[in-house]
Amino acid sequence: MTPTASRSTDEEAFLRQFMAEERALLRFILRYVPAVADARDVLQETLVTLWAKRAEFDEAREFLPWACGIARFKVREFWRNQPRWQAFAHDDLIALIDARREVLSPELSLRAEKLRDCLAKLPPDQLASLNRYYTEEEPVETIALREGRTADAIYKLLQRSRRVLLDCVERGMRTEGTTA
Repeated sequence: MTPTASRSTDEEAFLRQFMAEERALLRFILRYVPAVADARDVLQETLVTLWAKRAEFDEAREFLPWACGIARFKVREFWRNQPRWQAFAHDDLIALIDARREVLSPELSLRAEKLRDCLAKLPPDQLASLNRYYTEEEPVETIALREGRTADAIYKLLQRSRRVLLDCVERGMRTEGTTA
């Protein structure tokens, strides 16, 4: 195999790993940057850095922890460079967020389980609309056209769905004896 072909194969393997972990990496960034548009910007900057450092990646290690380490630096950089986020740009804030998440982890896991149970109880058409909006990230207008409804009707459906899911999760948490 020529050096060019080998490099091309390595680059393809690297891209495949990144693409497989992209959603997990975005979820990681969303822990620290809760605005989705901002988190996507941080993800993009993280990808640029990952690509530049791809030769440094040790294939014997797991990709996601390495990528999350780089994303952590990009989050700090984002906090420093965005006026509305500068108050968060303290070195110990990420550690505090991680520690708090660790404490809340059992409750968060239980909430995620309850949410899955509650989603399973939704009517199929309502679940489909939620999936289009949240999973497939379709704009409300597109969903409305697809379903033959107005955008306002879809906004109201999403709002009602969120309320139903929140109430269902809170009931499930109370049943488990956990504070909601």
